[in-house]
Amino acid sequence: MPTQNPNPTPSYDGPAAGRRIARHGESISLSIAGYLAATARIIAPVVAAIVALAVILNAGVAVARLFARMGADWPTQALAAAASVGVLLALAGILTLSRSANMRALAIVYAIAWLPLTLALVGFEAALSSELVFVPDFLTAAGRTIAALLAGLALLPTITIAVASARADGGDVRAALAYYTGNALKLVLLVATSGANLAFGLARGVPLEVSLFVAVVLETGLILSLLRAHEHHLHAGALVVFGSAVGLVAVETLSVLSGLSRLPWLASIGEALYLLTPALAIAYIVASQLVGQPASTRARTRPTQPQPDQVADQVAEQDPQPAYSLNGHDPK
Repeated sequence: MPTQNPNPTPSYDGPAAGRRIARHGESISLSIAGYLAATARIIAPVVAAIVALAVILNAGVAVARLFARMGADWPTQALAAAASVGVLLALAGILTLSRSANMRALAIVYAIAWLPLTLALVGFEAALSSELVFVPDFLTAAGRTIAALLAGLALLPTITIAVASARADGGDVRAALAYYTGNALKLVLLVATSGANLAFGLARGVPLEVSLFVAVVLETGLILSLLRAHEHHLHAGALVVFGSAVGLVAVETLSVLSGLSRLPWLASIGEALYLLTPALAIAYIVASQLVGQPASTRARTRPTQPQPDQVADQVAEQDPQPAYSLNGHDPK
């Protein structure tokens, strides 16, 4: 009877050997892929951090070189880089680390404005340093204007984000974003109309201080009536008057500066409202004071004699009724 070999020699021929070799190669491939994936997970954040740091340093150096071309000293160059690239980096940190909805919403608003500004400065420096790109005069003037205003513009996010951190936080980023975006648009419109009012007077030979005074009066009246429009019909009417004056002056200024078709009757109305601005402001102040006087007088008055119901309440508090037990005896 034949006996079976307990230790058979493995066969290296045939389909079984091929399957074993395939399984062995697959396990080696999976091991190599796992090592590569683990290495990529370790290296990728380091590479990303190095690339981000290089991009940030390049942008900061570009802004510093731009100010060096304008003749600024090295502290001004460093501060310019901090006011552009540094502010953008701080906004990114607030967006990723802060839990306050107000701060994150303001950081989004300023990041939308600061990213194009920083890109414009970096691109302007690249265009100036390159001999292949011709920079028009108006772009040069715009770049110099942005560079001159950069230090003052950097104060806006610094102060407003600090104020927003002390404001009550609702926890809704979208609601806070809508609130701050609306206020930012109002501020932009007020600044633009203030410039239009100033240009309106300067184009007609009015001295600078007088044009500035009229612009401040118009914008102040518009803001005050805007804040109090829901309180009384007087403030709503003042909002319409001041808004119409600002709008007419702005449209006339735009038509003059752009060289488009001019409307003589619109210019006459705008000039009349421009001259009547101080009188309109004084009339608004007096009328609002007269309208608000009765309510403030009533709020300040105090009754000299107590009312009967107040006397009864005081007597009830001073002389309470005695409490009796069930057996008729005073518990005291």
